Amino acid sequence: MTYATNTDDWFRRDADAKIPSLPTGDYDFDHALSQLRNAVAEIDQDSSASAVSAVLRILRDRRGLAAQLLAQREPTCLNCGGGKKCLGCDDTRPSAEKLAPGWRFVSPVGREETVERVEQATDHSPVRVWTDKTGADYSWLIPLWRKLDAVAPLRRSPQQGTPEIRIVEYDYSRDAPMYAQAALSTTRRPDNAENCLAEARYSREHGWRVVHRPDGGGEMVVIDCGRSKARARTALRQAARQHARALGVKVVEQAKERGR
Repeated sequence: MTYATNTDDWFRRDADAKIPSLPTGDYDFDHALSQLRNAVAEIDQDSSASAVSAVLRILRDRRGLAAQLLAQREPTCLNCGGGKKCLGCDDTRPSAEKLAPGWRFVSPVGREETVERVEQATDHSPVRVWTDKTGADYSWLIPLWRKLDAVAPLRRSPQQGTPEIRIVEYDYSRDAPMYAQAALSTTRRPDNAENCLAEARYSREHGWRVVHRPDGGGEMVVIDCGRSKARARTALRQAARQHARALGVKVVEQAKERGR
């Protein structure tokens, strides 16, 4: 098994010597960025985008011009340590150090395996991984920096309960809107902005209208109910039952509330 040489310390020493401290007062970010790139190029004349990204990751936690610049303007990706556009390091796959029980990854033999146990002797040693395919008597030894085709397990909400379609109606005014929402039975008060499957609203121009997509993603259906709130309530319940049949859940009505 081969290991790549860790050159972070070498990059740090040379970069620290070349990057100036943050000047007082206003300064030109674009000019500072140009200076930073020139400094990186001087470190390695044949520097690639990945080499530049390596230097920028080292400087990210350093005080001075580089830290200020990278925090405010430098385009980065998740792999580079940020959440914006990538600087050139386009491999956003997780590294082996992120592996944990439940993760699925493509092992060195090219098959998909599920992690059952992970151990690491020291902070810099390879990650030892046991999977459902290797069993307890064999493990993979993977360098922690190696990029893997891996996905984390789905995180289920800690809130448990029975799924249902909830009819939510407010009583703070005659024209208060009504909703049919997907929720759990343990949810006391669903957020109107989330998981709304059907909605009844009143306007002076059109009166009551119930709007929903019967199949969950097709054409929008608009049901005109005139000035009758009772008719709109009935149409909303019918729409809720239609969604409930498709999803295999029940429809319940939440007690009216005065506030939103």
